[in-house]
Amino acid sequence: MDKSLIIKMIDNALKQYHTDSTILNEQDYEYLYQKISSNNKETPDHLLYDLVQDAVYGYVTDSPYF
Repeated sequence: MDKSLIIKMIDNALKQYHTDSTILNEQDYEYLYQKISSNNKETPDHLLYDLVQDAVYGYVTDSPYF
């Protein structure tokens, strides 16, 4: 999976929540990337877009998903 694509998708998802990507540090990006990558392997039938949206939503809302 292309990590740079996932990072761009994370940044775009953050913009949808009117959140600046500067709130994420390197560890947060890596955690989100690993979470998305893992979920993609577990459920390959889900769209990557949806997996990114779920992960970013969990981060922004500080839900148990994150």
